[in-house]
Amino acid sequence: MKSSQRLSLLSQGLTIFVLAAAVSCSSSEADQLLAPSCTGGCSCSGTTCTCQAGGTCTFGPTQTSLDGSTSTDAASTTTTAPPNDVTYNCDEQNNCNTTCGTGCTSTCDGQSVCAGTCSSNCTSSCGGTSDCTLSTGTDSKVTCEGGSKCTITLDQGSTLTCRGESMCDMACPNGGCTAECAGAAACTVTCGGSTACKINCNGMTVQECMPGSTCTGVCDTVLTDAGTGGPPDAGLADGPAR
Repeated sequence: MKSSQRLSLLSQGLTIFVLAAAVSCSSSEADQLLAPSCTGGCSCSGTTCTCQAGGTCTFGPTQTSLDGSTSTDAASTTTTAPPNDVTYNCDEQNNCNTTCGTGCTSTCDGQSVCAGTCSSNCTSSCGGTSDCTLSTGTDSKVTCEGGSKCTITLDQGSTLTCRGESMCDMACPNGGCTAECAGAAACTVTCGGSTACKINCNGMTVQECMPGSTCTGVCDTVLTDAGTGGPPDAGLADGPAR
């Protein structure tokens, strides 16, 4: 083989190596930008972030400066999209604020105070007499239990489960949400859009909360429909004034 041919093949090989390295670097940078991050008394490992006992934590997207350094100058930073498929844990007297994309899991327990948003298909739990304010997208599931207080905004196809003497305020601006209420849990449902919301008590469908209505009650006796003024249905009792 002539020396000129060898040089040509060597040059092509180096070009392929450089391109492969560039692709690998770009992929790594993209993964880093979409990885979960936290500020405050917290740590992240893989796709899971945990707030330390008694800590105040913020979970969500990061602001990365264009030169790779930390910067608060909006003109020199780029904000990444909320991370998907991550887990946030705030379980020991924490104060947490969370932001994520789709497929996320979050826990709030142990007398913590949590506020958060997710885009869709998320699973959240609030227990241990915690106070939670959450907003989820479509096809999400939220559980409020253990005497907690929950203010939840859901979208179509999402479900709130409220039990264990908890107090739950559920808003469903676009309609089509479900409230699963059990025992002495106090449930208030505000339904919007054009599709009724369903209210199930102890596993049985009690009534539909019509669009434009606010339905409130406690399982075991009757439920009132404040929006339509309709007659109460068996299964829920008027909840305590809040």
